[in-house]
Amino acid sequence: MNQVARAYVASSLHQLDHARRNINHCFDQLGAEDLWWTPRAGSNSIGVIIQHLIGNLRQWAISGIGGEPDVRDRPAEFRVEARADKTSLQARFNRVLDRVAAVYAEVDDAAILDGRRIQGSDTTVLAAIYDTMSHLKLHTGQVLYLTRLRLGEAYRESWTPTTREQGA
Repeated sequence: MNQVARAYVASSLHQLDHARRNINHCFDQLGAEDLWWTPRAGSNSIGVIIQHLIGNLRQWAISGIGGEPDVRDRPAEFRVEARADKTSLQARFNRVLDRVAAVYAEVDDAAILDGRRIQGSDTTVLAAIYDTMSHLKLHTGQVLYLTRLRLGEAYRESWTPTTREQGA
């Protein structure tokens, strides 16, 4: 794999791991009912966001890039009544991230610009990785925000600045 493609995939794997750590940090602080809390009617809960991420990552990375069958039921991701328990939802999320990481790790120089048809649109493997990671990062921020909003002063930061440049 050329240097640029290798660096791109490595950066994507790093960002995938960063999102995993942040979301698991939130899971670890939340109770089962907290996952399904919303700040107002019509908002998505953390649980719904996680269900949505699982579906999106499966469709775009595991199916679209990795070639597994596309079994996504997007409307079901937003059904609040389909509440999974905290342990199984977190486990499903982490299994999907493991599989996405494996798919990304298999992308080589020859395949990175290959065409794909995902969610009814023509794209490339490179663009599918980019879109998937952008989507994951967007929703990671929402999970962090909702966790802080729900827990208030009880929220524990996952990172502490240690240098002047970091704001210590």
